Amino acid sequence: AMHLLGSVLRYGVTGGNISEAKSRLDFDMEDTIDKESVGEARARLVAVDHAGSCRWVSEDELDANPALVRTMSVQPPRGKGSIRLLEIEGVDLQPCGGTHVKSTSEVGAVRIGKVEKKGRQNRRVNIHLDD
Repeated sequence: AMHLLGSVLRYGVTGGNISEAKSRLDFDMEDTIDKESVGEARARLVAVDHAGSCRWVSEDELDANPALVRTMSVQPPRGKGSIRLLEIEGVDLQPCGGTHVKSTSEVGAVRIGKVEKKGRQNRRVNIHLDD
């Protein structure tokens, strides 16, 4: 759900928090968002049922493709020689060490919650997993 949100809102990520029922991403953006449009775009990605998979790249390969890292304050862990990438086919490709679904249809219903201004150029977007 968080990767899909980040693929709809193509801004740098300045922070985030993931929990069972509610999560958030903070984006490096000045303007607010249209929650309905963002929710609809995210729902379309779920409905299309894009496959998700993980692969590994060397640290040198990641360094050669800096646009893969959208998090601004936290970089992928280094020192092991390789970095794990999550790829949602045709939607998102970025370093991530978390757990993931096999396809976007497994994400299910998610509601865009409160959007908060957290600074001149920082917006926090909350999402809620619906049962």
